Amino acid sequence: MSYVTVVDDSPAGTVENLDRLMTEILPDPDGLVARYAGMADGRLCVVAVWDSREHAETFMKRDLGPGLRRLLGAAPATPPRAVGIEVEHSWAR
Repeated sequence: MSYVTVVDDSPAGTVENLDRLMTEILPDPDGLVARYAGMADGRLCVVAVWDSREHAETFMKRDLGPGLRRLLGAAPATPPRAVGIEVEHSWAR
């Protein structure tokens, strides 16, 4: 079952930093189907669609922290706060 994560204040901080994180540092995470990002009220918001909850949780727990440390030069003061959603219904045009 597909799983969606929503981060409303990514420590990456900018779309450019997110692009660097996801192309140079953490390219092609296992199970990532799509990612959408943009700035809202000065915060970087990221929505990701995963093949499964397990894929999302593995990425968040195993890969994201070290990737952010590499990007930022230090660990973020607080880990990203993500809301996870088990997809029960979807529609796309």
